[in-house]
This record gives sequence, structure tokens and C-alpha cells, in this order.
Amino acid sequence: MADILCLLVAAIWGSGFIASQAAIDAQMSAPLIMALRFTVAAVVMLLVCLPKLKQIRLTDLKRGGLAGLFLFGAFYTQIVGQQNTTVSHCAFLTATNVVMVPFLVWAVSRRRPQAKTFVLALTTLVGIGVLSIQPGSFEVSFHYGDAMTLLCAVLFALHITTLGWAVKETDVMRINLIQLSTAAIISIAVFLLTDIQSVSRADFANGFPAVLYLGLFSTCLCYFLQTLAQKHTTPSQAGILLSTEGLFGSLFSVLMGLEPLTVNLVAGGLLITASVVLMEVLPARKSRRSGGNAS
Repeated sequence: MADILCLLVAAIWGSGFIASQAAIDAQMSAPLIMALRFTVAAVVMLLVCLPKLKQIRLTDLKRGGLAGLFLFGAFYTQIVGQQNTTVSHCAFLTATNVVMVPFLVWAVSRRRPQAKTFVLALTTLVGIGVLSIQPGSFEVSFHYGDAMTLLCAVLFALHITTLGWAVKETDVMRINLIQLSTAAIISIAVFLLTDIQSVSRADFANGFPAVLYLGLFSTCLCYFLQTLAQKHTTPSQAGILLSTEGLFGSLFSVLMGLEPLTVNLVAGGLLITASVVLMEVLPARKSRRSGGNAS
């Protein structure tokens, strides 16, 4: 059940790239999108969690606050990245967080990743390289937006690792409320301090429905489902399944005509997706063989 929830989250996140692009096209800035997105999500989650407010402990605030900090950083760099690259590049590069999670777990717990993790990490890097080659030439085009999206992937990996630790022995809804509220408070502060003048340029008629979708579904619903799922799975497994959002995002982008289907996109996307799938399939096959031998 946890795996199904993670895949559902990935599909909704994939559609979220389209909604983010709609908000960007409506001249909404990254701080404005973030402030609206997380405020909507936090308010809805607050209404849902009203009976649990008195149960919030200091431990919940510390764990949820740290997760919310990484969540803000990940989405902020993702929006900035998407403003300066294509939807598919942003989606696939975000997905590379899957190969980062085992290394972060290694740094925290001293559990060394298996040899296959290093091989698949290299495969992912090759996929990124293929995505960066300009169609019709062998010139590598790695833009500022691509770099910001890779930073976003690092922050998402940190968020997944932190959330896996945060939900142990605590209430899922309390942690989710705190992380969303933390991200909302930081987003509002950044918007008010650095970008409040952008409101005059924004086309709210076209942009707000997209941000509302991001707040209700891609954020509030998805992070509740992710937090629930991570209570019953490992950070590495969650990272693997959640990273299929890159495949969903690119698929939705091509189907909606936002960008063409190129050889580079297919080849690079397949390499990255193959790494993601193999990170999931190989341990599962090993477990089945072990189970068969034991019986």
C-alpha cells in the first residue's frame, strides 16, 4: 500500500510541473508562487488537524520544522530552475534525488550503499549529460536552470531522508502540518522581504487556479500521503518511487504540447528512469530469491 501511495504522489507531482508552468507563464514570481502554494496547503492542513493541535510536542516542532526547511528550499530552487529550463529537464533532473538518498543515509548512519548504487548513480549522470546535449549537435547546453534543478534534487533528497527519520514514533498529520506551516512561513517572509512588487505584474486570473491546484493537490494531499507512506517504508524506497515524477512530468509536458519529443529527451529520460526502476527492482528480486531459498 505504501508503494501505491508513493506512485500516486509521483503522478500528481508530475502534473504539478504543468501547473507550475501555467503559474510561471502568468508572470507569477517564484516567491509569490511559493507563498500562495504553501499558505493554501498549510491552512487546509490546519483545519484538518484542529483536534490534534493540543497534542503537538516539542519533538514534533523540531522534526517537522527541519523537514519544512528542506521542503521550502527544494521547491524554491525547483521553481527558479523551471523558469530557466524546460519542463522535461526540470522533471528528470529533479528525479535524480533518488540516487542521492542512499548516499545521504550513508553519511548519517554510516551504512555504505551497495555497489549497484554507485553504478546507477553513474548511469544517472550519463542521462543528465545526454539531456544536456543540444538537439542536432554535440554541444552541451547546461543552463543556470539545470544547475538550480540539480540543487533542488539535493534538497529533496535531504527532505526525504529527514522525513523518514521525522515520522518514526510520531503522528503523521502533526508532522505534515508543521512542515507545511514552516514552509509557508518562510515563503511568506521571503516574498514580503524580496518580491512584493511582483504582485502588480501577475495575471491572477490565469495563474491562481494553477497555484490552487499546487496547494491543494501537489502539496497538501501529496505530502500527507507521502508522510503516511514513509511511516511504512524506507527513505531509499520512497525516494525511488517518488522520483518517477520525472517520467510523469515529461509525459504530461509532451502530451500537452509544451515541448517536442526529441531523441535527447527520450534517451536521457530513459537512462534516468532506468536507474530509478533498477534501484527498486534489484532489491525486490533479491528478496524474492531469498524468500524462495528459505522455504
